Amino acid sequence: MFFNNSQYFEFEKELISSNGVKTKIYKFNNEIIDEESLNKWSLGLRNNYVEEKNLNSLINGIGLTQKEYLEKHIFPDPKKPQGAATMSGEFGEILIFDYINFVLKYYVPRTRYFEKVNPSQPVSGSDVIGYKIKDISKPNNSDQLLVAEVKTRSTKSGKKISLDDNPLGKAITGSEKDKVRLAESLNAEKRRLIDRDRYDEANIVERFQNRTDNPFLLDFYAVVVLDSDLYTGSFSDQFILDVINNMKNKSTDKNILIIYSTDLKNFLRDIYRRACLC
Repeated sequence: MFFNNSQYFEFEKELISSNGVKTKIYKFNNEIIDEESLNKWSLGLRNNYVEEKNLNSLINGIGLTQKEYLEKHIFPDPKKPQGAATMSGEFGEILIFDYINFVLKYYVPRTRYFEKVNPSQPVSGSDVIGYKIKDISKPNNSDQLLVAEVKTRSTKSGKKISLDDNPLGKAITGSEKDKVRLAESLNAEKRRLIDRDRYDEANIVERFQNRTDNPFLLDFYAVVVLDSDLYTGSFSDQFILDVINNMKNKSTDKNILIIYSTDLKNFLRDIYRRACLC
C-alpha cells in the first residue's frame, strides 16, 4: 500500500549544539529513483489522501476522469499560491511519515488527509505522529510516541533566510504547540480509525491518550525539509547551531532533523502528477 523509500534517506552527519541538542542531517537522494519506484511511491502517496477501495465510488456520477477528480477534489492545486504552499507542506509531512515508518520503524496510521473539505487548505493539529509499542495487551513505560512539527521549503526563491526568520526556528517554535494540541490530534486520529472500522489501530492510539495513568516515552521533533540549493546556500553547520542556540529553552527538549533533496519543488509536483495517473 505504501512504498518503502528508506533506501533513499542517506545519513550525512550529526551536529551537537552548545546546549546539547542533536541535529541529524539526511540527504533524500531522489536522483537515483527509477521509474517503476516513482510510480509505486506515487500510488502510496495517493493512499495518504484517499483509500483505494473507495476511489471508483467517489468518482462515479460526477462526470470527471480519475485524473480530473484527484486534481480537483483530493490534491492541493499547485496553480494557486495557497495550494502550492499546501502541496509542498503536505509532501514534507508525508516524507516524514515515511522516515519514521520505514527508517525508525514506528507505526503510522496515515489518516491525516482523509477528511479534507478544501484540498488546498492545510490540516490543523500535530503534523506527524508515530507510535511504537511492543505488545498492546501489555503496555509499559518504554512504549514510544513521536510527534513532529514539519516545515518545508521546496525552492530557494521566496523570503530570505535569516537567524530570526527561518524554517528551522519556525519548526522549533511550532513544536512547542504540539505540547498543547497533542490530545486533540490523538482524538482526531482515533476517531478517523474508528470510522473506518480499524479498531486494532485505534487501540494503539488509545494507549497513548492518558500519559498520567499509563506512562510512556514522548519525543518531540522539529523537522525541516529543504531544497538542496537552499540547504547548501543558507544552512551551514554554524547557522544551524546558531539557530538552535538562539532558541534557548525551546530547543533543549527536541530532536532536530533536517532533510534536503535536489530540485524539490519539481520532484514533489511530479509525484503528485503521477499519483493522478497511476
